[in-house]
Amino acid sequence: MATSPGTDIVGVARVARLIDERGQDFLERWFTPAEIAYCSAKARPSLHFAARLAAKEAVVKALRLPWDGPLPWRDVEIVHDEHGAPRVRLSGRMRRSAEREDVRAIDVSLSHCEEYATATAVADLVGRASGPVS
Repeated sequence: MATSPGTDIVGVARVARLIDERGQDFLERWFTPAEIAYCSAKARPSLHFAARLAAKEAVVKALRLPWDGPLPWRDVEIVHDEHGAPRVRLSGRMRRSAEREDVRAIDVSLSHCEEYATATAVADLVGRASGPVS
């Protein structure tokens, strides 16, 4: 079994600008209805949208799935467990691809400040061995 990390950083101001300029079209392209409801209820929604955007990118990088065409970003959803910790929920094509590659688990951590949001994801890739050390 191998673990595979992925990380991403997103500018909060960029996400705020995209929300201002493209509104619901931007949100519905990238986020599920539950993510939109969660982030929109916060005092500074752009911080939380940026963190979820970074998390989605980090998850895709960690999965290292073969992919053809545009990624279905709403198939990677950031939810919370009973303690409020972020969790990854895959659906649709992304879930089927992860199952084919024998991905067993994905852990994710999110953080943000005024300027940036960042996320790190680690996927357990059961069907693959760790790469060589160089």
